[in-house]
Amino acid sequence: MKKILVLEDEPNIRSFVVINLRRNGYEPVEAENGTTALALLEKNPDVCLALLDVMLPDIDGFEVCRRIRASGSKIGITVSYTHLRA
Repeated sequence: MKKILVLEDEPNIRSFVVINLRRNGYEPVEAENGTTALALLEKNPDVCLALLDVMLPDIDGFEVCRRIRASGSKIGITVSYTHLRA
C-alpha cells in the first residue's frame, strides 16, 4: 500500500483527506504541524507523496518542502493553501 503524508493543521480538512485516501487504497500518514511531518518522514522513508498545507502554526508548508528537498528525497510534493473563514 502506498503511503501519503498529509500535513494539515485543520482537523476537519485533514480527516476529510485521510478518509478519501483510505477509500482509494492509500495509507495516510497524518501530521498537524511541520515539525511532526518532518519527523514522520524520517520514520516512514517509503512515503511516496507529501500533501502540504502552507498555513501552519510552526514551520510553514514551503519550509517543509525546502527541507524535504534538501534531504535529497525524491518524493512527490503538492502544496495547498486553504483559508477558512468563519
